[in-house]
Amino acid sequence: MKILSVHFQSHDTSVALVEKGKILYAAANERFSRIKMDRKVPLKVLANCLSYTRTKPEDIDKVVFTGDPFPWSYINMVKEKSKPLFSSRGRYLLWLKKPIPIIKQLLIATGVPSLIYRILIPEARIKKFISGYRNKYFYDHHHMAHLHAAYYTSGWEKCLVMCVEGSGFDETFSIFSVHDGNWKKLVQARFPDSAGKFYDFVTAILGFNKDRHAGKITGLAGYGNYRKLYNYVKDFLWVDGVKLKFNFSRYLKAMAFYNENKKIPKEIEKNRREDVAAAFQKRLEECITEIVKKAVKKTGENKLAIAGGVAANVKLNQRLHELFGIDKIHIHQAMGDDGLALGAALHVAHINNEKVSQPQTVYFGPDFSDKDIEKMLKKYKLKYKKFKDIEIKVAKLLADKKIVGRFNGRMEYGPRALGNRSILYEAKDKSVNDWLNKRLKRTEFMPFAPVTLGEYANKCYENLKGAEYSSRFMTITFNCTDYMKKMSPACVHVDGTARPQILRKEDNPSYYKILKEYHRITGIPSLVNTSFNMHEEPIVCIPDDAIRAFLSSGIDYLAIGPFLVAIKDNREIYMRFGKNIEKVK
Repeated sequence: MKILSVHFQSHDTSVALVEKGKILYAAANERFSRIKMDRKVPLKVLANCLSYTRTKPEDIDKVVFTGDPFPWSYINMVKEKSKPLFSSRGRYLLWLKKPIPIIKQLLIATGVPSLIYRILIPEARIKKFISGYRNKYFYDHHHMAHLHAAYYTSGWEKCLVMCVEGSGFDETFSIFSVHDGNWKKLVQARFPDSAGKFYDFVTAILGFNKDRHAGKITGLAGYGNYRKLYNYVKDFLWVDGVKLKFNFSRYLKAMAFYNENKKIPKEIEKNRREDVAAAFQKRLEECITEIVKKAVKKTGENKLAIAGGVAANVKLNQRLHELFGIDKIHIHQAMGDDGLALGAALHVAHINNEKVSQPQTVYFGPDFSDKDIEKMLKKYKLKYKKFKDIEIKVAKLLADKKIVGRFNGRMEYGPRALGNRSILYEAKDKSVNDWLNKRLKRTEFMPFAPVTLGEYANKCYENLKGAEYSSRFMTITFNCTDYMKKMSPACVHVDGTARPQILRKEDNPSYYKILKEYHRITGIPSLVNTSFNMHEEPIVCIPDDAIRAFLSSGIDYLAIGPFLVAIKDNREIYMRFGKNIEKVK
């Protein structure tokens, strides 16, 4: 049975295709549209999915949409839009002071244009695109699709499943005890009680994009002292029994002050931003772990699978892993809304009695033939060489302290680059976090993540047991050993942790061959692995993206399929991308 799943009712629209419980394809629309966290109808990725898998609409047995069918989808949308206006007994209306913004917001929230453009038209366009499909359409609720993604990719029959997000319409946080597909709700929080909104708040007031830059706060927190602002922050988020509580009234008042004056609240303004970040991170960890501990104690379950946007917080994931009673942890690889389509597809497969097994890799996007790649290189008139064993050549370049952009094989699913759309560099040079980020026009506070040979994992990281699977996808941090700190300081955060990709040969033989050869030359089992993209762009998807990013950044080499392109051999083309020739080695 072929099951096509499409997510279009929020940001990070995406598509997945599953057959007999096996994942054939999964990708986010942003990779094709080149718009971060894209909200548009995912027709580009849908077209690629059907083309790549050679699937015709009439070959599809079931189609599932994430979200709810009309009119519930419209009712949820109105509730979502109206929340800031009507929460806390309307006190936000007083802070806005002006009636025009209120009326405008009400029209946006309840207006027919929103219904048409956000729900009816997108669904109609998708149905038209797959017009050869003639069967019934299915729907999987937003919050539940997150939970389904976590559970069905965990490989466990029995475990706790948790979703933490800003808001899946009403739901923000839940924990279920699940046994062989039977779900028992233990914990639930509804808007406005939201850990995601709590973290959005600190992201916004520190000057970052709350929708994209929460990870910067996680990194920044490592440099701060949480105690300096803890008493102020703890009153924003707390736990009542097993209920998560958020002081939404206080949040709205602070945000209204920030938006009107472009200043952070007075209680915060005298503190370093590192200390502010540290206090919010600490409080997030405390509240979520407190509730999980109670769920573990009540059920005796020792396995935890998690998803939702807040599950992108790798430090929180480490704290959950370290909890007494949690023996194993799984973080869904695409924990944000880009994972909804796959979660819905796997759930429909399960309820149709198809066996769903734990995916061993997440290379679920498209790949490209050597012919396609070479055609694009010629289009850009680049000078290049073809290598039979390009992995050996790349390893030697890395040992020679060169920066290499790697584009090879199927694209990774989820927000992490896992070797097929990555920039690689040696992990010995701690200063790389400064100069390479500037070169890529990025502002980051976390160090670059490492990729480490699986056979050296325990030599590099502490407390891996129970998180071995999650460690393969850069979804959790671990404390580093003295050996790791000495041999690969570029990948170790100021707090002594790293967010690794533990690489096994069977995961990605070509990528493994590079790292294995690099280790043979240098004796170091880790490399810097950062995503192959420019600032504020999605990770590269097609050869054209990779070539443009390569020329824009001026990194030393591009290893694209079996072809190697040196920036020094293509100076004139590089110059046309607006770079200073002196930067080219």
